Amino acid sequence: MADLILHQYADSPFSEKIRALLGYKGLAYKSVEIPAIMPKPDLTTLTGGYRRTPVMQRGADIFCDTALIAQVIEAHKPEPSIFGGPRPAQAVAAARWADSEFFRSCVGLVFQPAAVAANPRFKDPSAVESFIRDRAAFTAGSPGLATPLPRAQAVFREHLSNLEKTLDHHAFLGGDSPDIVDFSNWHCCWFVYRQPVLRHYFDAYASVSAWLDRLQVFSVEPMATVISGADAIEIARNSQPEVIDKPQIDPLVELEAGATVQVLPTDYGFQAVIGTLLVVDDKHIIIARQDEQVGQLHVHFPRYGFEVALAGDPA
Repeated sequence: MADLILHQYADSPFSEKIRALLGYKGLAYKSVEIPAIMPKPDLTTLTGGYRRTPVMQRGADIFCDTALIAQVIEAHKPEPSIFGGPRPAQAVAAARWADSEFFRSCVGLVFQPAAVAANPRFKDPSAVESFIRDRAAFTAGSPGLATPLPRAQAVFREHLSNLEKTLDHHAFLGGDSPDIVDFSNWHCCWFVYRQPVLRHYFDAYASVSAWLDRLQVFSVEPMATVISGADAIEIARNSQPEVIDKPQIDPLVELEAGATVQVLPTDYGFQAVIGTLLVVDDKHIIIARQDEQVGQLHVHFPRYGFEVALAGDPA
């Protein structure tokens, strides 16, 4: 099986989710450091326009969204499992809430004026302006990424209080060992905690702070070999996507295998990826793309949080 390649950047919270998960699994992987803002030419070559971070590559198969990436990692190395708890439905639902609503509250905290002023990334005013322009384009047509600060603080404190109650009785949110809920909450808390000016938000939560220390171990020494974007493209060029013997299409989407379709997120980042439809089932959307630099690629998305339609369909 081809090596796992993580396209990420150091400050990206969702990249941290996957870095920690790979560390927990003890998996060696390759890492490509991508720009935090557009343009991202090497990544765009592989994804066809999807620009959220991170993206995982395995040969000529490209996996988008950390919910799907976590499933790919689990299949690659099933033990220790992050989906093996006694209440999988609750775990997945809680992870989705953390990755969306709790994350937006954390963004609201991280981008409050005091935190921006203390962030080394934004010491240069031009860097601030470039980042703001990039994220404005990224979130165009959506409510945006950040919860307003007063509500963000309230949501954050309430959730940490609930985490504290859980962690008073267990080492991890998943019980005696971490599961997907731990990693989805970890990257959100990491995003806030890593900035000294914001660390006071955790002062009243001793069990949460101890839990952060336990999870930090998994990402302190990532088992990554750094490669370039050009290297990743060369690996894709010399690979073939995994064979899909029989296209599976949910009849409710009223599309046929082989149709030219577009795939977009349903919340923000409405940059369409266009390709030939291969699979739409309860868990996955898979399309084939032909790239002039690479050849054939399969781009994979989770079904939850993404929509597929005929290319050019304004709906």
